[in-house]
Amino acid sequence: MQAGLIAATRINNHDLQLESELQLSRAFEQKKDYYNALLSQRRYEQLFSTKQQAQVKSNVDVFKQQQRMLERSLHLEELERQQFESEKALYKQKNITIFLFSVLTAVGLLLWRRNRTYKQLQKRLTRLRTDFYTHPRSGLKNLRMLTAKLPNSLQQSSANFEQWHLGEIINEPLSDRLRFALFEVPFLKHIYLKHGYQQGLNMERLFGEYLNQQICEPARVYHFSDAMFLYIEPNSRLDSAPEQLAHSLQQLIDQFAETHQLDNRVRIGMAEYPFLPRAYTAINDQELLDILLMATNAAREASKHDNGSQWVHLSAIDAAPAASFACDNIRRACSQGIDNGLIKVQSSSVFEFTWHADHVSDKNIS
Repeated sequence: MQAGLIAATRINNHDLQLESELQLSRAFEQKKDYYNALLSQRRYEQLFSTKQQAQVKSNVDVFKQQQRMLERSLHLEELERQQFESEKALYKQKNITIFLFSVLTAVGLLLWRRNRTYKQLQKRLTRLRTDFYTHPRSGLKNLRMLTAKLPNSLQQSSANFEQWHLGEIINEPLSDRLRFALFEVPFLKHIYLKHGYQQGLNMERLFGEYLNQQICEPARVYHFSDAMFLYIEPNSRLDSAPEQLAHSLQQLIDQFAETHQLDNRVRIGMAEYPFLPRAYTAINDQELLDILLMATNAAREASKHDNGSQWVHLSAIDAAPAASFACDNIRRACSQGIDNGLIKVQSSSVFEFTWHADHVSDKNIS
């Protein structure tokens, strides 16, 4: 290595000298000759410092050269500017014409750009509105869309019924009555636990696409919460029993579950709007959702007891007074209405429901 260092010094190869000194320092250090190792390290640092100074000097020279080029460029730009000013004075009329043409062109471009920007903003607003009202996993309309649309739907239905009641329209507007079914599919919760997050996301997306394909207008479906969906349809089959709707929803779940080999259990809570036949506006949208949640929770309890799909339907009798439901806790009012015979309970199960515990905290949520 010392011979290599001597040769590098003779040919004035700084990089080879640096490498040789570094290797010598490490070799001396391994032999525990720390004195010579220190000398080689210092020579290495001196050579490295010399190299750095040379690079700094080179950079300074380059910077000065660039500075001279910039000054020259600025000088040329100044000459060009002076030439332009001279030409402007000579061709004033021509420049005025060019100016007017440029203004017209700029206005046209501005209008075109504003129109383009407006279209882009409209597309973005549409996309944001779609994202805002769409569930991120299933792609179905989400709870925001439900809370935005449901009050207006209920208000329109109530208005039509009031017109019929006052004789302003002849036929009872059955198509404006709304039937609601809040159904829970347990496999959407279990698949995340059994197969992981990605598999759960994929299955939830497939289920949302499946519901969108199977449920057509005027019926609607919303992703209410993680494993719960709200189905709404005009009550055109008013005289049909609730189990027909439950059977239709069960068939939907069965087809999807069979295709993907999943648990086909479903818990369904059902009700109609107007809920009170004599008081169309006595129950608002949030209270109606609470009634549906009560029914779905009862179906869940029955499913735990009987280990299968269950449905529960709540409906007020024709003579049910609105005063019985005029309170700030619709769940308690419904529990009392069931006890007093004002609300009829239909179910697929013979399970004995405990309605008074419904409006207290449910400690057995699964």
